[in-house]
Amino acid sequence: MRIWRFTYFSLLFGFFLSSVPELTGSAELSVAVELGTTIRINSSLQTNCKVCIKQGTQQLCQSAVVLKSTTLLDFSCSLPENVFTVQIIRDNVFNIEPKEHNALQKFNRTFIWNLKPTATQILHLNFSRTGLRQIHPTDSCPDKHVYMLTVENVNIGRFCQNGTIRQIDVRKDGKLSLEVSGGRTLDAKVIGVSLGRLVNSLANIHVVLPERSSTQDFFTPNAFPESAETMWYFTVPQAYYTDVRILDYTVPTCLQPENIPTMKYTWQGKDPLVKLMNVSQPSVEPGNFNLSIQNCKMSVPQPPSQALMVHFQISAIKRSKGQCEGDLPEKQAVQIRVMKKDPKSTCVLKLDSVIMDTITIASGNHFVLNSFDCNKDEIELTVNQTIECKEWKDCASTPFPLIFNYEQQCIPGVLKTIIWHLHGPQNSAVELQSPAGDLRHCLPEDKCNSIILLNVSHVNSSITLGQFCPRGTIEKIQIRESKIAITASVRSFNDRNLATKPFLTYSYTQAISEDYIFTVAPKMDNPTVLATPAWPSGMKPSSTVSWIVNLEPQFKSNLMFRNVSQPKCKEVHTNIAVQTIRSQKTLYSTKKDVKIKDLLVPESFYLNMTNCKSPTGAFRAVVEITQQNGTNKLLPIILSIVGVVLVIIIAVGIWIVLRKKKKNKAPPVSVYNPSEHAFLPGLHGFPKTPEEEDPHTYAYIDETLVYSHLLEEKEEYKKASTNENDPPLTNPPLPARNNESLITKNKALTDNELYGYVKGQSTTSDTPKSLEEEGLGNLSVTAKSSQKS
Repeated sequence: MRIWRFTYFSLLFGFFLSSVPELTGSAELSVAVELGTTIRINSSLQTNCKVCIKQGTQQLCQSAVVLKSTTLLDFSCSLPENVFTVQIIRDNVFNIEPKEHNALQKFNRTFIWNLKPTATQILHLNFSRTGLRQIHPTDSCPDKHVYMLTVENVNIGRFCQNGTIRQIDVRKDGKLSLEVSGGRTLDAKVIGVSLGRLVNSLANIHVVLPERSSTQDFFTPNAFPESAETMWYFTVPQAYYTDVRILDYTVPTCLQPENIPTMKYTWQGKDPLVKLMNVSQPSVEPGNFNLSIQNCKMSVPQPPSQALMVHFQISAIKRSKGQCEGDLPEKQAVQIRVMKKDPKSTCVLKLDSVIMDTITIASGNHFVLNSFDCNKDEIELTVNQTIECKEWKDCASTPFPLIFNYEQQCIPGVLKTIIWHLHGPQNSAVELQSPAGDLRHCLPEDKCNSIILLNVSHVNSSITLGQFCPRGTIEKIQIRESKIAITASVRSFNDRNLATKPFLTYSYTQAISEDYIFTVAPKMDNPTVLATPAWPSGMKPSSTVSWIVNLEPQFKSNLMFRNVSQPKCKEVHTNIAVQTIRSQKTLYSTKKDVKIKDLLVPESFYLNMTNCKSPTGAFRAVVEITQQNGTNKLLPIILSIVGVVLVIIIAVGIWIVLRKKKKNKAPPVSVYNPSEHAFLPGLHGFPKTPEEEDPHTYAYIDETLVYSHLLEEKEEYKKASTNENDPPLTNPPLPARNNESLITKNKALTDNELYGYVKGQSTTSDTPKSLEEEGLGNLSVTAKSSQKS
């Protein structure tokens, strides 16, 4: 138990000794004091440690001493540096040269230079060798060297070395101090002092910003006197731009509210710019400038917490600058919006010295647009152009190109969106066409495989008709509205010349019966997708849309209703109708609560949709049209094969019939002989009767021989004619008359009768008869007579 008590008291006594300065023992120092220098040694703690000075045979010990000459000091404690602080004071109006006192190096010491300018001059303190950086009143410096400046008992600020402050001007009595921590070697740098002309401000602080990106903090004097002023002079390197930000501030209650403290900026060649504390300060400003802050006259003394205090920051950065200056002609009715894509980017836009993330330039205004560190892709341009045509005489029916003449090429950025507002005459309709090709209705869920996406909407109601892409099947869009807006959104608009090419052509016509009319020409390669206006929203109540679908000849189309939403109507129901154009035949018309079916339309057609007056729900539809060839490709092949087979069958049948006839016929054959000599081919020795001896008598005529002989020897029959003045034959005649047989038994044909038939005339009539009228009828009679015989 005794051992534990001894150990406990030993530890407690050791802790007590480590917690307080060592007061036991003594220390003796010899301090050398230069002429004009005063050294004050003060105790910073309430201790029994004293500093003693021998005066003759006596020794005077006290807690503080003032030394003006070399003195031997005796401290009653072994570590006096933990108890005492040292002030080394000099009156100085020339260059300031801090000097170390080696005997006092272990002490926390403060070098103080009293500043006493004349009544008509100020002192310039030149810190070009050391450079100062202002810090917060409670902060310290890394090298344990802290400068402080006081003027008229007002603390101008605390500073560290190696900063951008090169000079401070002081108009009245003040002092400059340098605090150095104990054990630190004094970093002795000369501070130049010179006289200058008197100024009104409490202090002038000159700052030279480095040629690199930098940020500096500055503070107004602590306990800022009323009506006092402090000025900062900033020197900015070439091609560097400064930004000013207020990080913290307090404003006192002024006797006159209109005199509230402000930030007053002055650039060379420009009018002063005054800013309140609670607004944005100048940014991205080139060139040197001055900043002054002046306190107001206060109604009542303010406590320190409510006194004027401003903590502001100056940033400087080297920037690349672009400038565009010009005018937008008023007649164009154009508005250009220049906008940063990312507000956090380093890109800076300024319009007439005002920094904005979005800048609007309107027609009729002169503008100066500056851009700093802005890449082309960081800025987007949106153009709004209004095109009016109020009188019909000024609105020709010919299409107008929809283009934008981009004259201000110096404006930075990428042209992203162009919006045209078309204002036509009252009760007019607008027709839209694409000169570069037809359009395609691009649904929200679809992708537009083009750099341009067109959006058509109403100006008054802001109802969107739809989005459209190039390379489609819509040839024309007609809108029963005199005011519409067309927006061209460009996905990749690196070529500004593209804006000069017409996106669409527009024209004004008389009002149409439907709200919208689309003229469509489907293609074979891809299905055509059509959607009701404002898809996926519903159509307006009582609105009508029509599609004129033109198909190529011999083509048909498959009409598919992919997505149809029917509302509930109080009175007249919605209607979807399909009617052919050429035959005017209604192929389809919906009825209430009837499921819509797909159709196969054989020709060009109309597709009409009408919404009811007061729908509950949305009326919308998506239709797909697929064009198909109207004829079967196998049908011509099949018909050709069938035709060839029929020809072969007919030829074989004729050949069999003719062959059978030849077997049944008598072998003698008599033909007409123009030489007037009868003969029997192949039977020259056959005995002749008196009747047969008559050269003008014919016993038998074979129709095949008669026809072939007459056709082949037409010229010979002409020569055998007794009348050479008769007209020549034009068509081969037939040698038989109506109701007569080719086999004559009792009455023979004479030469004159036969000749009359040869010339196309009968012996009993003077009227010419054609081959069909005379010969074909005789052929049928001859065939019947032959069968009877």
